[in-house]
Amino acid sequence: MKNSSISTSTTILLLVIIGFFASPTRIKYRIFSSMETLFDLKEGSLKQAYQSVKFNASSGTSGESETHSKEAQAYFNEICLGDEYGNKYSKGDPIKHDIKIFVEGSQTDYMEEELEDIVSDLNSLIDPIEIEIVSSKSEANTFVYLGSKSGFNQNYPFIDINLNGSWGYFETRSNPKTNTTRSFIFVDMLDTDGNTIAQRSVLREELTQSLGFTNDSDKYPNSIFYQYGNTVTEYSDLDKEIIQMLYNE
Repeated sequence: MKNSSISTSTTILLLVIIGFFASPTRIKYRIFSSMETLFDLKEGSLKQAYQSVKFNASSGTSGESETHSKEAQAYFNEICLGDEYGNKYSKGDPIKHDIKIFVEGSQTDYMEEELEDIVSDLNSLIDPIEIEIVSSKSEANTFVYLGSKSGFNQNYPFIDINLNGSWGYFETRSNPKTNTTRSFIFVDMLDTDGNTIAQRSVLREELTQSLGFTNDSDKYPNSIFYQYGNTVTEYSDLDKEIIQMLYNE
């Protein structure tokens, strides 16, 4: 009878552990918060420890893995180890802290829904960090502007970029002292007026690229990183794979 009880307890413990690691990141963080309160631990200490373990236990950010096809590894290298300006990098550079998005400009219901879908998709793919939309600009580290080029320039005059001919833009600025980043994203709602698919596609592309996917490609028309189109409003299987390669390995 005793052995049976031990066996049952072990099974329950294993199921709890499996359930924890299979749960979404936001659920893990709620559990950590409850444990910090229960055991009188410093707020955020378990979350910080978890994120540190996730990144340190990974194989780095090179994306090199025997579990991925040569096609996926090549696409990872193209998208994550270079940028649109011809620069090359030795390894990928994922964001290592939670992303808090603030939106301003011409907000519409369908763009709000699209942003929520993008955030949900990313959170289902990325484990170490959590992405959320916030209502206060002071809380944010990622700023999405929906509107005209002139409006973006007025709101962010410190960004020196000529947006002529562009429907979207992202810029990520890192602070090595604090190991944090701030991203600025532009979606042109004026020149794309009436083209809701393009607006949604540009939002998904620029927001995703700000997370460390810095290059475009001419290889896969169904990819959000495709250079010659703005009609993709969901991640392809290959997109999902390289997102997970950058963040979960």
